[in-house]
Amino acid sequence: MYKQKTISGQQNISTTKYATALLLGYLFLLTSCTAKKDATASTSTKAEKNTELAKQKIDDDFKLRAYFYDACREKTKGNLDVAQTLLKECLKINPNNAPTNYELGNLYRYTGKYDEALKCAKIAALADEKNEWYNILYIECLHNKHQYMDAAARYEILLKKYPYREDFYQGLAGEYIYAKKPDKAIDAYTRMQKTTGADDDIALQKVKIFTQQKKWVDAEKELKNLIAANPKESRYYTYLADLYQQEGQPQKALETYTNVLKTDSLNPFVHLALADYYRQQHQEDGFFTELKKAFVSEDLDIDNKVKIVMSYYNATEQPNKLLPQAYELCALLVKQYPDNPKSHSIYADFLYRDKKPREAAVELRKILEFDKGKYQVWNQLLVCESEMNAFDSVAKHSAEAMDLFPDQAVPYYLNGVANVRLKQYQKAIQSLKEGKQFVYENTPLEVEFCSNLGDAYNATKDYEKSDKEYDKAIELDPNNASILNNYAYYLSLRKQNLEKAEKMSKRSLELTPSSVSYIDTYGWVLYQEQKYEEAKKYLEKAFDRGGYNRPAIVEHYGDVMYKLNEVDKAVENWKKAKELGSKSELLQKKITDKKLYEE
Repeated sequence: MYKQKTISGQQNISTTKYATALLLGYLFLLTSCTAKKDATASTSTKAEKNTELAKQKIDDDFKLRAYFYDACREKTKGNLDVAQTLLKECLKINPNNAPTNYELGNLYRYTGKYDEALKCAKIAALADEKNEWYNILYIECLHNKHQYMDAAARYEILLKKYPYREDFYQGLAGEYIYAKKPDKAIDAYTRMQKTTGADDDIALQKVKIFTQQKKWVDAEKELKNLIAANPKESRYYTYLADLYQQEGQPQKALETYTNVLKTDSLNPFVHLALADYYRQQHQEDGFFTELKKAFVSEDLDIDNKVKIVMSYYNATEQPNKLLPQAYELCALLVKQYPDNPKSHSIYADFLYRDKKPREAAVELRKILEFDKGKYQVWNQLLVCESEMNAFDSVAKHSAEAMDLFPDQAVPYYLNGVANVRLKQYQKAIQSLKEGKQFVYENTPLEVEFCSNLGDAYNATKDYEKSDKEYDKAIELDPNNASILNNYAYYLSLRKQNLEKAEKMSKRSLELTPSSVSYIDTYGWVLYQEQKYEEAKKYLEKAFDRGGYNRPAIVEHYGDVMYKLNEVDKAVENWKKAKELGSKSELLQKKITDKKLYEE
């Protein structure tokens, strides 16, 4: 029993241990499962977050690309404001995106927002220092802000990647010049020559800088190197001679020019340079001799010759010793280029300026033989012929100009004026009416059209239309003394609206009190108003100002004397008017009958 009990006890203990172990094992399993479950959950959360971030990045990249594409499209269309807004949306997604900052920087710079442009350009350039376009924009923005040394530093960065880019060396030198660092600019040019090979233009840039610094020896050395490399290039000799002149060594300059002419005696540019040398030395004969040698050379084109002649134009506004030289050059130009409008045109300019309209017209007609398509030439010809009172020619050439340039008002106007003078009144009226339609925002010209139409209608006795045109002219220009006088005179001849005529005539005198013609008109208006004593007073005033030599005024005075019962004085003045050449139809009858006759 004891053993049996013991065995039972052992079994109980074993059972208890087993149960305990089982419980512990269960608890461990539970704990293990819970821990495993927590770890799995944690890993899953991180994965989800990574997935979300990846998805967000993809979404952001997609949005950025879409905004960027749309911005570029709007920029191409010219919608810069819209493009700018879209690019700003890109920066909200990625403020450091280089392409976006580059495009936005370009827009800012284009619209003058240099501070904003600089910020964007800097971000783009620093993001990709090897990208030349980003760096060039950054350099341009730095230059706009006068940060020349910083711009030069960026060029240095570019040259490390692109050591053979000539434009980068030139840009670098340019920034140093702006920064007033000429020695650094020289160094940049020298590096360029060593890296990319010798370049004449770069050498001349160095000469220019040396000259500005008055480093004559360095400049001379550079030019002599150029001459040694290009012994047949005469312009380098002239540059050297110019350098000697600036340095104050005229004898060396002359020797240099002389040496050039030994090998290139016909070079017009050398002769021009030598002419300039003589001018600076105040040797006028030598100057003009060398100038003519250059001028007759076929190697100097007509445009350069025209520039030379034009340099005389302003210098001879007042007649001086240079004027004969100017005309000699004009003659040489016309002789050398007889079929070129340019030679005749500049000659005509001199002739017209010097009050030689007849000779100028000859040259202008020659131009029209080669080319009828330049309105300015027609206009100048018509002005010349008008000043010559060659109204037949004016009528002919203005009619041609009207056909060639149907929307230009001036030829119509001059055609009308010419036909009025030629007493072709209907032609004048037609031209003036047509041309008046082409007057745009030119009140003085419109006034002239109206007043000349007034003259033409008056001559055809269409007084209603004449008065209408004159009224319009005075409305546009109420202080035009000539129109006021003419209108008043026509009314006085017709003995109509004499009160209005007197007011207009009086106003013309107030505006131009010394005009003999206006004084005569006022006296004649008073005569028509039967104010004979006042009329006599004004006609005598006209006499005092030289009117006694004008047949119309003298005849008017005779008529006034007759009305004042001074018949002998009347006849005396009528006879004098005839002696002066009056063509009045009734004058001889008045003299013979000693009696006043009026139309």
